[in-house]
Amino acid sequence: MAEIVASLVGPVIELGKVIVTPIKRQFNYLCCFTTNIQRLKDEAEKLNDARAGLQFRVNAAENNLEVILPEVERWLTRANENQIITSGIEAEIPNVKKDFLSMKLRFLLSKKAKKTTKATKKLRGECNFNPISQPAPPPATGPIQIGETSEFETRKKVEEDIMEALRGGEVNMLGICGMGGVGKTTMANRIRKRAKEEDLFDEILMVVVSQSIDMLKIQREISELLGLELKEESLQARAHKLCARLMGTKRTLVVFDDVWKILKLEELGIPCESGVKGCTILLTSRNRYVFDAMNVQKDFGLQILLEEEAWLLFRKKVGTCVDDTHLVSIAREVAKECKGLPIALVTVGMALKDKKSKSIWENAVQQLKSSNPIYMPYVVLGVYNPLRLSYDLLDNRHAKDVFLLCSLFPEDADVSLERLTWYLLGLGVFEGIRNLKETRNIVYTLVELLKSHFLLLDGDEKHHVKMHDVVRDVAIFVASQEGLVDLNFSSVDWSLEHSNSDCTWISMFPQERIELPIVLNVPSLHLLLMNNSKGEIQMRDQFFEAIKELDVLSLEYFPFKSLPQTIQLLKNLITLHLEFCTDLESISIVGQLSSLEILICHRCSSITELPAEIGRLTRLRLLDVSYCESLKSVTPGVLSSLVRLEELKMIGSFKGWEAEKNGKERRNASLNELQSLSNLTCLEIEIYDCALAAEEICLSSKIVKYDIRFNMWHPRRHIEKRGMSLKWPIEIRLGNWIHIFLRSTECLDLEGDGSNSLDLAQVQNIKTFDFHVCSTVKKLVSTKSIDWRFGVFPVLEYLRLSRLPNLEVICDVPIEAGSNSFNNLKELDIYELPALMYLWNSENQNVSLSNLTSINIHYCDKLRNLFSLKMAKDGVLQLKKLEIDECSMMEEVFSNDGEGHITFPKLENVSLQGLRSLTTFCKGIESIECPVLTDIYIYDCPKLTSFVSSTGNCSSLTGHYDDSLHFFCNQKVTFGSFFGKLEELNIYECGSIRSLFSASIDANLVNLKKLWIESCNQMVKVIGDDEENICENSQLMFPNLEELYLNSLPNLVNFCGCRCALQLPSLTDIEIAGCPQMESFTMGSLTTPKLSLVDFATCSGNNPSVAGHSDDSFHLFCNQKVTFGSLKMLRINSYISNLWCHQIPPTGFFNKFEELHIRACGNIRCLFSSSISANLVNLKELSIWECNEMVEVIGDDEENVCENSQLIFSSLERLYLISLPNLVNFCGWRYALQLPSLMTVWIRDCHRMESFTMGSLTIPNLKYIIIDSEEEEHVEDLNRAVQLYFRAKRNQESAQIEKEQEESNKEDGEHLKVEIEEEERKQAAEENCSSN
Repeated sequence: MAEIVASLVGPVIELGKVIVTPIKRQFNYLCCFTTNIQRLKDEAEKLNDARAGLQFRVNAAENNLEVILPEVERWLTRANENQIITSGIEAEIPNVKKDFLSMKLRFLLSKKAKKTTKATKKLRGECNFNPISQPAPPPATGPIQIGETSEFETRKKVEEDIMEALRGGEVNMLGICGMGGVGKTTMANRIRKRAKEEDLFDEILMVVVSQSIDMLKIQREISELLGLELKEESLQARAHKLCARLMGTKRTLVVFDDVWKILKLEELGIPCESGVKGCTILLTSRNRYVFDAMNVQKDFGLQILLEEEAWLLFRKKVGTCVDDTHLVSIAREVAKECKGLPIALVTVGMALKDKKSKSIWENAVQQLKSSNPIYMPYVVLGVYNPLRLSYDLLDNRHAKDVFLLCSLFPEDADVSLERLTWYLLGLGVFEGIRNLKETRNIVYTLVELLKSHFLLLDGDEKHHVKMHDVVRDVAIFVASQEGLVDLNFSSVDWSLEHSNSDCTWISMFPQERIELPIVLNVPSLHLLLMNNSKGEIQMRDQFFEAIKELDVLSLEYFPFKSLPQTIQLLKNLITLHLEFCTDLESISIVGQLSSLEILICHRCSSITELPAEIGRLTRLRLLDVSYCESLKSVTPGVLSSLVRLEELKMIGSFKGWEAEKNGKERRNASLNELQSLSNLTCLEIEIYDCALAAEEICLSSKIVKYDIRFNMWHPRRHIEKRGMSLKWPIEIRLGNWIHIFLRSTECLDLEGDGSNSLDLAQVQNIKTFDFHVCSTVKKLVSTKSIDWRFGVFPVLEYLRLSRLPNLEVICDVPIEAGSNSFNNLKELDIYELPALMYLWNSENQNVSLSNLTSINIHYCDKLRNLFSLKMAKDGVLQLKKLEIDECSMMEEVFSNDGEGHITFPKLENVSLQGLRSLTTFCKGIESIECPVLTDIYIYDCPKLTSFVSSTGNCSSLTGHYDDSLHFFCNQKVTFGSFFGKLEELNIYECGSIRSLFSASIDANLVNLKKLWIESCNQMVKVIGDDEENICENSQLMFPNLEELYLNSLPNLVNFCGCRCALQLPSLTDIEIAGCPQMESFTMGSLTTPKLSLVDFATCSGNNPSVAGHSDDSFHLFCNQKVTFGSLKMLRINSYISNLWCHQIPPTGFFNKFEELHIRACGNIRCLFSSSISANLVNLKELSIWECNEMVEVIGDDEENVCENSQLIFSSLERLYLISLPNLVNFCGWRYALQLPSLMTVWIRDCHRMESFTMGSLTIPNLKYIIIDSEEEEHVEDLNRAVQLYFRAKRNQESAQIEKEQEESNKEDGEHLKVEIEEEERKQAAEENCSSN
């Protein structure tokens, strides 16, 4: 029993434990409500304290720009959420009462408080963060601000080139250079932004270097941007650590902005050796020399903005005020004065922002033109001062002098370096140097220095420089501050009160007539430049009285016959420059200037004599009387007196040198006088008497530059340093002095039969050789005299041979490999050599033409080819231009001796003209490549069947047509990248070509812009079928073709002979003329979204169509697959019967159509149906000529138009109806015709015209109507005017006909009367005879 009880009680007790514990817990929520709430408040207070302390630390970290750790932010979020729960519980406590009704709420709040207390305690225990934050990432990863010029075209190309270099990864040091304020920093920021967007680098940072290089500061900035802590004090230790960081696994771009001097990157710790991965460097600088010294691998120059770009930037800065009509022109003038320099455009634009007063703008223009903007301080601060830094930081004082001197010339002037040399020598800038050669070398060196700092720019001509206009203004401003020039002097205001000054330089280039003071009272003046080319300067004799310290005087374009008398007072004058003083007859007074060292009388065409007084100038170093055409006399002994003369230049003037006459008196100078000039380094003379070449004279051994011309006024090429031009009609003996010059000459120009006396094999230093008009020469180089140590013409760069009728070969001896013969030849120009058999014999003349860039061959009738492919493999590596013209026996351009492949890597232009025996460019090759070829021009090559041939015989191709054979796409020859860059292709008079391309060619012709085919009588298709590669629905695209001309192709059937979807997305102009067999433009669909001009002339008697198959009409635009949404002009001069068809969509087909010109379309009776007008909303001009069958221009369309329908040509402005003998009406139906824009109507020779329209007519803006030769203005009723004119004309014609009929009848009556009277006389006479 006890066991039974025990077995029953045990489970009950266990069940009680399970039940009682939860019940007790729930009961405790009721009993311990106050305790649970208090405990929650205590934990909540502790949590709030922990949260506040942590938030304080977070705020401190954020104030230090540190990044808070994610777990800290998550804890704070949970703490905030916990506080919200606790506050909610506390808010409910007042609602708990001690009555029975609040038991449930009491229970729930107590339970919730206990659970929240537990969570709060746990949350508080997790608040032990250390650290709570980390340093912020480098600022380089933040946003990058860029300027406004980045989207301009002048910037896009540079930007893309830099990005391409960065993407390639092969270049690790790049540079952006340009003048101050041109936008280098803006471009660098743009590159940083692009590099970040394209994820080219993990880290991108930028440091400004500036004028003073602080290596520690730069290191500190880089390390901060990288998040690298540098605790080391020494530069070397810091550099080592920085280098290790940059050579890590991250890709880093470091931009050094505003670099003025050489920056030693290794000392900074920047890895910069070529090939080092991980770190790429981009520099910006005003000094290109810095890039050279730092071994920058690629540098990119920034130019000024184009005029329209400059205006857009200026307008953006200045605001919408410039849109006012009274300001826009002057605002553009202000922008123009900023000369495209971004810093000037931005500074001036911001200063004038929203200024609407015209006087403010006018003042701005005046100030900007003055070079001294005293009332525009923002220009000085924002533009002048930044640019002046480039000047101030020049280390060379002489470079500053050159810079300031260049500012004396007009805006945009090309400043000759020779002028700078003359003037600087005269000013004595280079102390201790009076030698012209040394002075010139220094000037050229300083100019290069200034160009590298972008203070000077390359001029339009060689050895010339320019100044940007804003830089020039800064230079003038600086020169005025340094007392060199006086800005009070004005080119138009030279009144006496302004002629007193302490300046040392004056430059005058007036644009209008000015009045000079009688005496220029500037005693401190050392340089005076006066140019009268655009003004009328009046100068009196006393002008030079007060400027006796003058060192340099330049007078150009002055009309005086003799120099002012007071010029002889300039005893200190060193440089006298006279140019284009075309009335000046005598320079005798110049002999009084005893200090003169440089005398230039250039193009003073009235000077007839170099007088004896010039011989007094014993200090003279340079005498230049070039192009003084009237100079016929040089007093004997004058030249020999100039013992210090270094340079003598007399080209284009005196040429009457005389021989010594054994004691007899001479009238002119002799060559022997030149022997006295022991310091002579430059000699430029012309000699008319060829016999003087035989004289034996001993000239200065110092002569390094010369231009000697015998009987030849002007050479074919500009002579840089040493040149001779010899025109000898007969052979003569040459003096030793000629041989000496020939051995060192670089430019040789020969003409005449006497040239054969020269042994050209001994002339080894010539770079340019022109040989003309010599009938005696058969070979250019003599067999006997070649020195194979040097080869034949080893340094020759340019060879031009012309009109040598008996020249057979250039060289008739074998040329050994490695002889350097013709190795440097760059240009070969041969003209009219009818006996020339070959250029070089490939069998025994091993010539390397690896530098040849241009070949021009004309009228060489016996030449069968240029040279072999074996020779060409080396010779075409640099070839850019190939032109062959009128070589009647040439069969191929290159002969093949076993080569299977040929590449012309740089060939850009090919022109083949008048080669009537040419069958192919080259025979027997398997592949050809011309990767940069842009233009092909082929004209009058009637036997040419294919451009290249895989067989050795092309004659078999003539006479039949194989669809698989195309001119450019022979299936047996691989064209490789032949067409990749081709932009223009012209084919003329090539009678054997039947098809130009295969349909698979479009992938290669992606750059073709212009295709012109004319007078190819056998051409059937331009693009032939290629069944193996092209299916019916495939696409054929010429993406860049803009212009297409097909002219005089009598057998052309199609442009495209396959059923492809032909796409011409860029085509704007198409002209087809003289193609009578043309059936369709393409056999498939056609897309031409940009087509704006269509011109057809006498296309067919078989009524072709542009797309689809033809029917009995000229359905030019009738295929639904053809779209002409951009067509603006259509010209048709052809025999057709119907221009339009009924397949044209109702709207949008010609929505841009502006001009329609129809001529000589004899079968057209009506041009438009009325429904067509809906497509012609933009038609502005309609001209119809010589359409003999045309009855009306606008006909009826019964399906669409009722009698009173409106017919509107809303844009039509000009209407011409000329020589339409059967035209009755412009519109022959009773429509309400509206022509709201029509202003001019011209009707001529339309004799049957009855009225303009049968319905109503509205023409509100009609101004002129010309009917035949009668012109009327402001006609109110055109219809009535037409009716009255032609009715009157018909009445007049009827009256004329009646009058003529009456006159004819009268004449007939008189003739009849005369005949009757004659008959009566005859009868009377017969009767008399019979009676007798």
